Amino acid sequence: MARKGQLSLEQYGATMPVVGEAVQKPPFYYRNMEMMFVIYRTDEDAAAAMLPDALELDEPALVTIIVAYYGASTFGPYHEAMLSIRARLNGEVVSYYPALFTDNEAPLIGGREIWGFAKKLAKIELRHESEVMMGLVERPTGKRLLTATMRNVTPVTREDFQLTPSISLKMIPCATDAKRPALAQLIRSELELVPHVGSNGLADIWTGPGSVHYDSPSEIDPWYRLPVKEVAGCYSGRFDAVLGHGTIVKDLL
Repeated sequence: MARKGQLSLEQYGATMPVVGEAVQKPPFYYRNMEMMFVIYRTDEDAAAAMLPDALELDEPALVTIIVAYYGASTFGPYHEAMLSIRARLNGEVVSYYPALFTDNEAPLIGGREIWGFAKKLAKIELRHESEVMMGLVERPTGKRLLTATMRNVTPVTREDFQLTPSISLKMIPCATDAKRPALAQLIRSELELVPHVGSNGLADIWTGPGSVHYDSPSEIDPWYRLPVKEVAGCYSGRFDAVLGHGTIVKDLL
């Protein structure tokens, strides 16, 4: 008689493979995060074309580019670059993330499998030269997709720097030739950034002049389809954070 497998659903790991999971369940802890944010106004039609139809575009259309280096985390140290579009879900202002890049396998797996963040691997840098902070994204290496720069001038209080909730589209394709995916959900997650504080009591958050430029178009990674019309604000800072579980806010199937 054939011997039946003994691995039950309750014994599955948090992520695949279910025996020897790639990453554990949330929460994930972050220390020494250095982040740069460039917010710009873009074309409304272009932004709406990237939004799931369960969301509404918040006008004027604003895009935020984030380039970050996480010095320590339970994913390990890594870089990340993120693209978000300001939108509304049931009247609430949210940030929808259609695409992200990272340079570490663990947060790519966790981001996609747990929260549905559409991450790919890329070469990402966060540099300091003289008074200029610069974020770079290449994919593949040698093809510059994005350059962001800023200069820290004015300190910002923690109360004046608040992130909106994040919305991701968790999509799992069907293994058959079906026209619809096996799963499609809007997932809400929140990352509360706790800024480092200097000996003078000022939070390590800054604003100043800056820019963002899509160096070369790529139909494989078409971030350039959200053209830069006008930079609305630039911020940088050093933070710690905890990333917990997400919430399913809408099932799209």
